[in-house]
Amino acid sequence: MGYQYRGHDWDVTGTEPDGAARILMAAIDLYGRHGFDHVTLKDIAAVAGVSAPLVLHHYGSSAGLRDACDRHVADTVNAVKKESVRRGHLPSNLALEMMREQKHLLLYVFRAFAAGGEATDRLFDQMVEDSLDYVAEGERMGLVHPTPNPHRRIVVLLVQGFGALLLHRQIKRHLGVDPVDGPPEDLAPYMAALMEQYTQPLLNADVYANLVAMGAQPEQSNHDTHQHRDTRSEGPSS
Repeated sequence: MGYQYRGHDWDVTGTEPDGAARILMAAIDLYGRHGFDHVTLKDIAAVAGVSAPLVLHHYGSSAGLRDACDRHVADTVNAVKKESVRRGHLPSNLALEMMREQKHLLLYVFRAFAAGGEATDRLFDQMVEDSLDYVAEGERMGLVHPTPNPHRRIVVLLVQGFGALLLHRQIKRHLGVDPVDGPPEDLAPYMAALMEQYTQPLLNADVYANLVAMGAQPEQSNHDTHQHRDTRSEGPSS
């Protein structure tokens, strides 16, 4: 197909990567741009500047390469987020933070979640575990409120963040920005709405509590009436 590498840094240290690293970076970039069903090992080898047999030598198969890509993406995201927490900044939305810092990783995750399957399940599970770790650190630092169920909160946050990417065309239609295809600097309207949700409660807690209590009263009243009728039907005790 004549794919080309888009120019992401091969290695942040500036050292020349070996063949295995070049294969990995080329695979992440191509899978993110074109999907898993439209990229062959031959395409990846050509972009990485290696022979196709070398891809099999390092990763065994396309499934082995996919697993290596998943691990690399998850580890890289985890390392970036942990460093953010250490600097006193907890990401408000993991997907959008990835967009700003390393878009090729975000596109890879986007493709992975859209494809589904057991490999995607393992990637999501790893991201949940990693997120639990750095959000717990954020709690200890006072950056985020604690919760009685950290796992549940993390799952919902990840699903909301990455799930929004699947509706990126609708975001563009209504807000004029595209979190997948658009430049990160244009995401201000989306980020403003997102930060409002995280920093300003949507519901009035007192009013909501009263509504919940009122909604439970009729059920309790019906239960009491039912018990009263059952007692009357028994008749006088002998």
